[in-house]
Amino acid sequence: MSSEEISDQHNLAEHYQNIDPHEKIAVSKKLFFDFVLNHLTDQTEQKNRKVLDIGCGYGYFLELAKERGWKVSGIEIVESAIQAVRKKFGDQNAFYRSLGEACFSENCFDAITLWDVLLFVNNPYTVLKECHRILKTGGVIGIRVRNVIFQKLAYITYLILKKIGLNSVLKNPSVFHPYCFNPNSIHHLLSRLEFKNIQITNSILTSGDPYSYSKSHRLIKMTKALIFFISKFVFRISRGKFIIGPSLLIWAEKP
Repeated sequence: MSSEEISDQHNLAEHYQNIDPHEKIAVSKKLFFDFVLNHLTDQTEQKNRKVLDIGCGYGYFLELAKERGWKVSGIEIVESAIQAVRKKFGDQNAFYRSLGEACFSENCFDAITLWDVLLFVNNPYTVLKECHRILKTGGVIGIRVRNVIFQKLAYITYLILKKIGLNSVLKNPSVFHPYCFNPNSIHHLLSRLEFKNIQITNSILTSGDPYSYSKSHRLIKMTKALIFFISKFVFRISRGKFIIGPSLLIWAEKP
C-alpha cells in the first residue's frame, strides 16, 4: 500500500471517528437495514448462514443480523469502532484491517455487504474480486452506493438556489467521493467479475436528517418523501431503465 493510500485511509478513519455522526446515521438507517436483511434472509439457506459486513463501523447492522440468526463478521479500519464490535461479537469475528489483509478462505460466506463503503476503498475492482472469491457458490453480495446521477442534479439545483439567494435554508445536499457510480458503471463492474442476477434499484432513504442539512426537520422529511416518490415513479414507468434516486441498492450472486 502506498503512502498516499495510507494517508487516505487515515483521513477517512479520522473523519468517521471524530466528525461523522455515525450513531445518528445508524438510527436513520434502521428501516434500510431491516429491508435488506429481509431480502438476504429470503435468499439464503436457514442453517449456519454467515454474513461479512465490510466497513461495519460500530456493528449496528451486524447486531440486527445476529438477531435474525446470522453468524456475523465485520471488517473496519477505525480502531475504536472495531474494538466496540469485538466486545459485542468476539475478537474472531472483527477484523481491524483491509479485506485483502484478512485472508479469508474461498467459499466462506453466504452473504457479503458493503453499505456506503465502495465509494471510499482504494480499488473497487480489487475489493469486489476478493468478495467474489470468498463468497460461497450461490452467495449474495449487497451494495449501497451514492447515485452520481442524482448527486449531479442535486448540485446543479443547489447552485440555482444559491444564485437566487435561497441556499441559506439548505446545505449543499450533493455528495461526491473518490469513486462515483451510476447504474451502468456498477453493473459493468459486477458483470466483469462474473457476478450474475444483478439487480439495481433505488435504495430506501435514511430517515430524519442525521447530517443536519437543514434547520427544518419538516422540510427535510417532506423533501425526502417527494424525492423517493418521484424516483420510484420514474423507475416504475421506465420499467427499471431510469434510476434517479440519491443512492443505489445493488444485489448480485456468485454463480
